[in-house]
Amino acid sequence: MFSLGVSSPPFEMSDEGQPLTAEQVFKKTIWRSTLATGAALEQFTTWTITGTAAIVALVLSHLESVSKIISPSSLKAGIVLFTVSILAGVFSKQIGMAVANGLETVNRLEGLLASESDKQLRADMRIEPKQLMSEVSEPFLWPLSALVRRSGERGVTDYLAADKRFVRLLCIQLYLNLVHALLAVAALMTLALSIRS
Repeated sequence: MFSLGVSSPPFEMSDEGQPLTAEQVFKKTIWRSTLATGAALEQFTTWTITGTAAIVALVLSHLESVSKIISPSSLKAGIVLFTVSILAGVFSKQIGMAVANGLETVNRLEGLLASESDKQLRADMRIEPKQLMSEVSEPFLWPLSALVRRSGERGVTDYLAADKRFVRLLCIQLYLNLVHALLAVAALMTLALSIRS
């Protein structure tokens, strides 16, 4: 037989109903300790957003005086850069808050699942875990309901799905924070380099 160059996706094993492996515990430990840096980054972002907003407020409140020493085009460019910087910082902070709250929820759920009473609760359940996740998602409005259901179903088949998602969000948080800082520096440089002597 000949091949058309199309390969079938690799067979994925499901974690459903299985105990955590040593490799999964190791990965989870590494990823969760890495995620702890997100809280410090979020706090840092709070301060940089505040500082950037204060600079914008200062420039705008003294616009007449500032416009005498900085060209109008540079002033406009600086304010636009500061504004976009603040937006990137706000998105970074929001993602950081989502990661921190999500991680707290996952830790709390894992604590419940490890207890003896929860083992009995799971033994008494009459529906499949995927069906349970579908029912958990019902009160959420679309598209959140679809996201919650899909996230829950992934968590049933891949015990590390939540940790992987949080690590990806942490990466996005880091990138947004970098954009936030670079834009703020670019705005300051734009204003500083256009000062008329």
